[in-house]
Amino acid sequence: MNFTSPVFLFAFLPLVLGIYWLLPPRIRPVFLLVSSLGFYAWGETQYLFTLIVTIAINSLFVATLDRCQDPSRRRRLLFGSIAANLLLLFACKYPELTRSLADYGGLNLTAFMPLHLPLGISFFTFQAIAYTVDVYQRKHAPVFNPLQLSLFLAMFPKISAGPIIRHDEAAEALKTAKVSMDDCAYGAKRFILGLGKKLLIADTLALTADQIFAIPDNELTAPLAWLGIVCYTLQLYFDFSGYSDMAIGLGRMLGFRFRENFNYPYIARSLTEFWRRWHLSLSSWFRDYLYSPLLYSLMTEKVRQKIARGEYRTNYRSLACIVVVFTLCGWWHGPTWNFIIWGLLHGLFLAAESWKLGKLLKKAPSPISHGYALLVITLSWAFFRSPTLTGALAYLKALAGCGIGTGLQYNLALYLDAELLLVLAVAVVAAMPSAGFLRQRLALAWPAAMTRWPGALLETGAVTAVLLLSLLSVANSTYQPFIYFRF
Repeated sequence: MNFTSPVFLFAFLPLVLGIYWLLPPRIRPVFLLVSSLGFYAWGETQYLFTLIVTIAINSLFVATLDRCQDPSRRRRLLFGSIAANLLLLFACKYPELTRSLADYGGLNLTAFMPLHLPLGISFFTFQAIAYTVDVYQRKHAPVFNPLQLSLFLAMFPKISAGPIIRHDEAAEALKTAKVSMDDCAYGAKRFILGLGKKLLIADTLALTADQIFAIPDNELTAPLAWLGIVCYTLQLYFDFSGYSDMAIGLGRMLGFRFRENFNYPYIARSLTEFWRRWHLSLSSWFRDYLYSPLLYSLMTEKVRQKIARGEYRTNYRSLACIVVVFTLCGWWHGPTWNFIIWGLLHGLFLAAESWKLGKLLKKAPSPISHGYALLVITLSWAFFRSPTLTGALAYLKALAGCGIGTGLQYNLALYLDAELLLVLAVAVVAAMPSAGFLRQRLALAWPAAMTRWPGALLETGAVTAVLLLSLLSVANSTYQPFIYFRF
């Protein structure tokens, strides 16, 4: 089931929210778990068992881990839990590679291979690994209540594409969910804005981006290539941040406060700042559960003591770990050279910024540092979007003005119309913290006693308009899946 589908918007969501709000707080988690499993089973019935197996495996490992006092055995249990989660994720994400490895080992796993990638498997697997590691490090006690653990991993607002929440962020709400009118109002507004981001901006930009990236390599021109990559750059942000907004809004309406997942990443002045603003729950997961353990394992005892004293400086080990982690991040997106190169490029630039480039960027004028970040990010999306490495290289060649297209059959006028120009303008404004700036200007323009009323009216009118336009889009448009559903 998709957040933008008529079934979800006009049947599932009103029914679930209506019943949920009427139930006593202590009964709500039970109903929410049943609803979440129903949400997942709607289009993923054959993979509901995969979700249940993930919950059971982690419940068993964590319960055993908590009772164990022997350090070496606890480490073996931790590695066993992580390995079980990653093997399941690997088998589902890369079935062809898994089948080849199994055949090489004399096993026939054809009957067990998934027909397609189970919805949200990366995100609930990462969440399960984080939960297990946190219990191992005794950051919090394990959850012995199977209902709470199941709800923590399977909650429908965030199961498809995050944000990846930590257990301590939802522990209290998992026991008894309390919802206020303010939470419902904020959640509804956030959901509507996310719906608008997806349907009104991302899906409109997707039409042009898809058409331009489908043009034969020998017909691409620089203007077309730049229009396509700009559309895709904005599409990707509004598609994914739109989903995150909807998930955060739904969580708030159900009594849960999910972490923010995006913070205007395209205003960043470096790639380091970009990754502190882009998909925050995933980037922090890679930092806490991959980068930090990997770096710590490579350190000598002397270096560890320096860290404890706050005297540690960046060295070749930390730079190498950055490159390795982001290369793995690219490989996680897909086992193709395009994704690996995308991750490697980000890793190399981040390592360079951690070394000396970052200091130069801080001293550089804002337009230069911002232009550098946008250029690297935008060009790297060519590898992320192109289906083949040859296509990505040809696209970069066209962006550099070295394409061989004539522009006779495919030209800018075929794609750049008034609707696209309007959506691009709105997208550029919405990709910046314009709303906060507008509130500040409004506060200066109106007396303090009157500020809340025009601001509230303006905000209510804007949200209502977004809702009406989004519902019209639902009625008139075809289904466009969220980009990150395939990861």
